[in-house]
Amino acid sequence: MDERGGLGRWRWGWPVMLLGLAAAVPLLVWLGWAAISDSSDGTDVSATADPSAPGYQAYVDPTPTLLLIHGDGDGLDGVTLLALTDAGVEGAALFLAPETMTTAGPLGTRWIESGSTGVVDAVAKLLGIRVGEVQVVDDRGWTAMVSAVAPIPLINPDALVSAIGETRFEPGVLALAAADVGPYLGWRNPGESPVAALFRHELLWGAWLEQVALSSMPDVIPGETDRGVGLFVRALAAGQARLEAAPSAIDASGAVVLDAPGVGGLVNEMVPFPTSASGGSSPRVRLLDGTGSPGLIETAARTLSRAGAQITIIGNATEFGWETTKIAYHDIGFASHAEAYRDALGVGSVIAEEQPDSSIGVTVTFGADFSPVPGGDG
Repeated sequence: MDERGGLGRWRWGWPVMLLGLAAAVPLLVWLGWAAISDSSDGTDVSATADPSAPGYQAYVDPTPTLLLIHGDGDGLDGVTLLALTDAGVEGAALFLAPETMTTAGPLGTRWIESGSTGVVDAVAKLLGIRVGEVQVVDDRGWTAMVSAVAPIPLINPDALVSAIGETRFEPGVLALAAADVGPYLGWRNPGESPVAALFRHELLWGAWLEQVALSSMPDVIPGETDRGVGLFVRALAAGQARLEAAPSAIDASGAVVLDAPGVGGLVNEMVPFPTSASGGSSPRVRLLDGTGSPGLIETAARTLSRAGAQITIIGNATEFGWETTKIAYHDIGFASHAEAYRDALGVGSVIAEEQPDSSIGVTVTFGADFSPVPGGDG
């Protein structure tokens, strides 16, 4: 196996839809008119309550995220960012190695020095987003999480051996017992690349989600169902789960250095409506449909999110029939952001425009010139 362990060749997804899960899992991220109008937290900020009417606007709830930290007093074994891009339909897991470098040293060092707080702060700076929930588990915690569906079948690519040559996990088909999951995820062969080791995280999560999707047990994940791992794993298993290691390389010292552009693009896709970790440096964005074609607004939102937009309000222009997309910045400091959004959309004009709502830095109103390629990402 090469250094990356074939990570780029493995993309897991299960289009298994579990009937009734949508009722059990709150749809906290808005990706359609029905979702925003039914959301208990998506506050209407317009005079009309009809999501299809001109002038309708509502606040957007951030994409639900959870940082799962696997570690104990002996050290950090892994960090996983979970996101529900569209609960019950699409979600993602992003894996980070303990050797991943931050401005204050490797993530593993941050864990030893500052515990979960240090890891959370470091991940926020690395990924540019602030996570909504944090959960810490050790090997016993993993045992509890997977017990309902264990043993978990998977194909292990390489023998996992100790420093003295004893084989802990054989290559080939494995049926992992619940108590073996934590050690399997934290295992390192002598001299093994940290990036290659993350391949096992992809394998385990893919196999676990598949087992959860096939299960009819109400307690398939212990604990609460409306938050934490119980919510996220059920939702990921119910829809299409994108499982990826953070794009990175190994430097001369053996540390993992993230590919910043690659990670940024990946996070923007996985977390289309983030909570920014950068304070006030990124403008809050209002996204409006000027065409009366609500099917396009999801595509526009994803496109802008990939360009780093923090979308706060979404809705309709006061009138439909816009021919040209307009990107208006309401503070001179956000002019460059507006230009970046125009470049991402591929159309539109950038203008300076005063407006009374000082909490919004940029308003994007897309017109008929915004026409994504049929079959493209959206």
